[in-house]
Amino acid sequence: MLELRPYQRECLRSIYAAYKAGRRRLLVSLPTGTGKTVVFSAFPRFFRMKRRLLVLAHREELLEQARHKFSLANPELRVEIEQAARHASDDAQVVIASVPTLGRAASQRLARLRREDFFLVVVDEAHHAVADSYVRIFDHFGLREPDTPRMLVGFTATPHRGDGAGLGAVFEDIVFRRDLRSMIRERFLCRIRGWRIVTDVDLDAVKVRHGDFVESQLAAAVNVEVRNESVVKAYQDFAPGRRAVIFCADVAHARAMAAAFLAAGVSAAAVWGAMPSHERHATLAAFSTGAISVLANCMVLTEGFDEPRVDCVMLARPTKSQLLYVQMVGRGTRLHPDKQDLMVIDVVDNSRKHRLAGLHHVFDLPETLELRGGDALAVADELEAIGERYPWLDLRRVASADELRIAAQRIDFMELEPPEELRDTTAYAWCSTPTGGYRLPLPEGEELVIQRNLLDEWELLHHRAPETVTQLSRHQLLAVAIRTGDRLVREQRPEAVRLVDMRQPWREQPPTEKQVMVLRRREIPVPQGLTRGGASWIIALGGRR
Repeated sequence: MLELRPYQRECLRSIYAAYKAGRRRLLVSLPTGTGKTVVFSAFPRFFRMKRRLLVLAHREELLEQARHKFSLANPELRVEIEQAARHASDDAQVVIASVPTLGRAASQRLARLRREDFFLVVVDEAHHAVADSYVRIFDHFGLREPDTPRMLVGFTATPHRGDGAGLGAVFEDIVFRRDLRSMIRERFLCRIRGWRIVTDVDLDAVKVRHGDFVESQLAAAVNVEVRNESVVKAYQDFAPGRRAVIFCADVAHARAMAAAFLAAGVSAAAVWGAMPSHERHATLAAFSTGAISVLANCMVLTEGFDEPRVDCVMLARPTKSQLLYVQMVGRGTRLHPDKQDLMVIDVVDNSRKHRLAGLHHVFDLPETLELRGGDALAVADELEAIGERYPWLDLRRVASADELRIAAQRIDFMELEPPEELRDTTAYAWCSTPTGGYRLPLPEGEELVIQRNLLDEWELLHHRAPETVTQLSRHQLLAVAIRTGDRLVREQRPEAVRLVDMRQPWREQPPTEKQVMVLRRREIPVPQGLTRGGASWIIALGGRR
C-alpha cells in the first residue's frame, strides 16, 4: 500500500470535485519526481471504481513503472499491459497500454476495448496528448463528446509544448498544479544550482522543425572536439565527483562525449535507444552503483529514467524547447540521502536568431542572468522580492545576482515605457513582470494582469486587491489579450485613460513636488531624468505592494 503525500491527496480531491462539477477532460501538472504515477495508481481505490481503467503511455519504461505502482497500490486488482506482443485480458481491471500500439489508424487492438467497459482514461506524459494517435484513442472512448460519462485525466511535468500546439485542444481545465519552485521549497525535490558555459559554436545555420533544432544539423554543429573538451572541463571545474547525466544531440555525440570523459580519467559510458537492451540495462546498473560517474545519452533518459542519485545534469545538447529542457533537468531533481543538491550546467552556444531554453525559463529568471553556481530558487525568490518592492524595474536586464541588489538605484534598469515586444500593440503603460507576464496599473490600487497559463493561453486578470483576482478572458495570442485589456479600460474605466496613455503630453514634464514627496516618503530613489509620467507609474505600481 502506497502512502500518499498531502499534495497527492489534495490532487485526488481536486479531480473528484471537478468530476462532480461536470468537467471531464482534466489536466494535472506535477514536476518530475513528485509522484504523478503514485497519484493515478490511487484512482481505483479513491473512486471505488466498478468499471475498468485505462492508462496510456508511449514508452515501455513508463508502462512498466505504471504497472509496478498500480500493483503496490492495488494488490487485489488484475493489472496488465497492452503492448506489441503483450495482450491484456478482457477481465483485467487496469489496462496499461502503449499509445503506438493502440493509436495506429484502424487499430484492431483498440477496437477490442469497449468504451462502455471503461470509466476513466489516464494519460501519462500528457504533453503528447494532442498527437493524432492519442486523439484516435480519445475519440474511440467518446471522451471529447458532450455529456460523456467517462473521464480523461492527463498528468505531465511539462505542460508547455515546444511546437505551439496548446493542450487546450484536448483538456478543458487545469484541475491541479504544483510547480518546481514550490516542490523544492516544501522539500519534496532537491535544491538546484546552475552554471552557464558559453562556447564559440554558431547555431544560426541550424534549421528548426516543430519548435526545436533539426537533430542531424545540430549534431554536426556541436559534436566538435574542442566543445566536447570544454564540457569535460566544466564537469571537472564545477561538479567533480558528482554522478552526472549528459544530454547529447545524437548517438555519435553521446559516444564522443563518453570518450572525452574517459580520456580525461573520468569513468563514463554512453547509452542510446538502439543499444541492445541487456547492454543498456547493465550500463544503467553500473551508473546506479557508482561504477560509472558520467552517463552520456541521446534522448533515452528524458522520460521514464528514475535514478535519484543523479546530482549533476549537463546540457551538452542545446534546445529551443522548454518542454525538453524541463524533462532533462528533471532527471536530477529527486531527493536522495547521499546528495545535497543538483548542479545543472548549461552549455550555451552563440546565436543571434535562436533563443535557447535554460534554467532562466524554469525559474522565471532574466535570460541575461548568470547564476555562477548559485542556488536558482534563492535567486528567484530574491528577484521576486525586489520585483514586488520595486515593480517598475525592468529586471530582465539583470546580468548577475549581485546586480539585483543595486538595480533599484540605477536609471538604466527603469522601464518607463511599454516593453519593446508590446510597442506595436498598445500605447498604454503596460510593464513586464519578473515571471514573464504584463501588468497595467490603474487608479485606486486596481490593475490588469496578463499571464500565460498551463494550456498555453494568455489570461487577462483583474486585481482589485492582492487577495481579489477575477479572470476576465483567455486568449491564444498575447496581442489580442493586450488589446482586450486596453478596450476594457476605455469602456469601463474611461477616467483612467489619461493616466495610462503614454501619448499624453503631461507624461514628459518634470515630476510634481507632490510626486517627489511621495517617492521620498516611500524611500524610493528619485533618479535624474525622471519624468512626471514615470513618477506616476512608479507611484501607481508601488501602491500594489
